[in-house]
Amino acid sequence: MKALYKSLRSRIFFFVLLSGLIPVIIMHILVVQCYESSLINNRQTEIKQRVNLISSSMGSDTNIKDALTAERKQVLSWYSDAFGGRLLIIDPYYHILLDTYYADTGKTAVSDAIFDAFSGKEYQAYERDPGYLEFVVPISHMDGDEKTIIGAMVFSSTTGWILDSMNHVNTLMWVFDFIIFGLLCVVSFLLTQNTIKPLNDAALNAQKLEAGVGNVEEKMLMTYSEVDRIVHSTAVTLKHYQEMEESQEQFVSNVSHELRTPMASIRVLSDSLIGQQNIPEEIYQEILGDISKEIERETNILEDLLSMSRLGNVSDSMMNISTVNINQFLLDILKTLKPIAESRQIDLIYESFRQIQADIDQPKLSQAFVNLIENGIKYNNDGGWVRVSLDADHEYFYLRVADNGCGIPEDAIMHVFDRFYRVDKARARETGGTGLGLAITRQIILLHYGVIKVESVLGEGTTFTVRIPLKHVEQEGAKR
Repeated sequence: MKALYKSLRSRIFFFVLLSGLIPVIIMHILVVQCYESSLINNRQTEIKQRVNLISSSMGSDTNIKDALTAERKQVLSWYSDAFGGRLLIIDPYYHILLDTYYADTGKTAVSDAIFDAFSGKEYQAYERDPGYLEFVVPISHMDGDEKTIIGAMVFSSTTGWILDSMNHVNTLMWVFDFIIFGLLCVVSFLLTQNTIKPLNDAALNAQKLEAGVGNVEEKMLMTYSEVDRIVHSTAVTLKHYQEMEESQEQFVSNVSHELRTPMASIRVLSDSLIGQQNIPEEIYQEILGDISKEIERETNILEDLLSMSRLGNVSDSMMNISTVNINQFLLDILKTLKPIAESRQIDLIYESFRQIQADIDQPKLSQAFVNLIENGIKYNNDGGWVRVSLDADHEYFYLRVADNGCGIPEDAIMHVFDRFYRVDKARARETGGTGLGLAITRQIILLHYGVIKVESVLGEGTTFTVRIPLKHVEQEGAKR
């Protein structure tokens, strides 16, 4: 029972079934009640008209006994039989002068309704159980404007025929209800199947994906907008999950490749030393120098990997935020990088449009800005330039690092922040790049709730633009 309650299929089925069945039951009750009320009202109206007509005809005499002629008694008996009822004529002394059932003639009839009739009031009643209609009307004699009540008439009739008619109608309504119930079951089942199918498709696709044979792009039946959104969200989640798995696999593959390459070079170089005798000292020194470079390269890769790992686990509470003069902060970075630029005759240009104070994690942001400016120097032509511009508005400060170097191909721009991605692999190895610098830079800027963009033209140069809030306030739902 609990499993049935938790099933969305069961809930939809029973909800649709009850939504259709409840109005049908209400309609059943209303139809039966209205039909019964209509029968009773029609019968009451008909009997009342007849009773009033008889009462008027008998009021032509001044004495109720004189009005009860043999002919009139026969008419009253016929009328009583025709309507399946019983008729009593009562005189002012409450004696029963006529009983069409011949049971109480001569007896005394006393009741509130009869008392009211001699006061000029009419009485009518319907009792469903045991089932009868009753009318009590005064018999009045008019003498000019003077009205004298000379007797009372009581008419009662069973309503068994009404109950029989009601039972017949009720049976027909139950047959109708049963047919509607069957149709509702079919409609509920089809509607439930149609509603659940997209969700089942999404679940099946997720199982296929888990088994390694799924495709998040697989077309699924769309029925309702709400279900479409669920299916779309599921597909997006599955696609994101698949992309994460592919990214993780690619990352492991890249790490393995990047770490294996220096180790392979070291092994080849060391084997060359082991396999030779009487090696000239200059060759020996050269091979050891190459081994040292490969070890340094391996160390750089490991350090960058550790940086990526640490940054991925950083929360806002772990950020070492302080208010820093960004102008002086950049000048210190440029002073550190100036010897590298001068060694290749590259002009390092600094532009600042206003004094800026901002809340930053100085060590982390320093690493990011160093990466950007150093890349502008490394991937530039001798004698080129790197321009660093600093500006701000009331909410953000902006850093632009532009160079006139080799530029980035258009199809590579979207990948420059990917881990281990190198635009020019040969030149990257010459400069000692690990392919993680820009990925680390982007992660650091995201930790500051900032944005980094890149524009480049192949052969003309590259421009990186960074936007960071002046105040470091944790943003709800921000990606860490």
